[in-house]
Amino acid sequence: WLLDNHPDKTKRATHAQILVRKCLTGDFFGEIALLNAVPRQATVKAVSATTLLVLERSAFQRLCGNLFEILRRDIGKYSDLAIEVPEEGDEDDEDEQEEQEVLVDEPPAAARAYLNSSVRRRSNVFMEAVVVEKGWVAPTFPKSPEEMLRLDAYIGLTALLRHLDISLRNTVIQSFEKKYFSLGENLITQGDQGDYYYILDSGTADVFIQKGNDPELKVNHYTAGGAFGELALLHGDTRRATVRATEECMTWALDRDTFRKIMMQSGKSTMSERVTFLNKVSILDELTAFEKFKIAEALEVREAIDGEVIVKEGDSGNNFYIINKGGCNCYKTLPQ
Repeated sequence: WLLDNHPDKTKRATHAQILVRKCLTGDFFGEIALLNAVPRQATVKAVSATTLLVLERSAFQRLCGNLFEILRRDIGKYSDLAIEVPEEGDEDDEDEQEEQEVLVDEPPAAARAYLNSSVRRRSNVFMEAVVVEKGWVAPTFPKSPEEMLRLDAYIGLTALLRHLDISLRNTVIQSFEKKYFSLGENLITQGDQGDYYYILDSGTADVFIQKGNDPELKVNHYTAGGAFGELALLHGDTRRATVRATEECMTWALDRDTFRKIMMQSGKSTMSERVTFLNKVSILDELTAFEKFKIAEALEVREAIDGEVIVKEGDSGNNFYIINKGGCNCYKTLPQ
């Protein structure tokens, strides 16, 4: 570059974006972003309308822990990736806190220190297979137009449901039912089996966790729009915290079996296909089958139009992408 751009040269070097790779359905890019926010090495643009499956690094760490620790299971296999895996204990405090983010029913910020000595990675919980009976129709519960709009707005803020397509989203909204709770009543109780996902419509509630025989520790507070209990829909996991009403509360509740049957019946249950995609990613080889299944569930769907820039060379990377439908071209800026 110094020679090409030396002031004595009559013509300075020019740079241009050069096509270096074409990606099709099932291909992936940005997997190093699951490790850290390294700058993107290329620009990726959609070719025609493209559907992407996206996983944020923070979501990966909530589900599986720190990827550096996972790579240590067989680090010799990854020498060709030029990844410097830190020694045990080298991660900074912020990374250590992210590793310990195991609570999903409530934000864990105030709970991290309290749970510091507990197991950081959630145990595997398998749910029974879903059987959709012939002629089954998703239940509907009466709602006013205002309640429909309000519930739709709440769903738009939840990571679990906001990426549903319009038709499926409407079916799910219709299946929420009202549940009322009195002052001091538990909406969910730590250790109980999860059966409902809740969105708080009115009232307030506090979140508590308890370790052994220690007193309960308040870790969060919910107001209208607060959502909790998503593990009930995904894994049937036991409740990780207690949510207790601090005044009269009205909630919208979605039954686990109803949600899973809706997803099965609508043809949106594509977990097997997603796991197949994940099996192609060498950096994820050390994950167990169940860990990959959890990631497959956490993948968000995003649409890109023809020519849209998905990642830009030099930008900080936080997302990992799989092409579910369509294609992308990868470009690098190189001297001509």
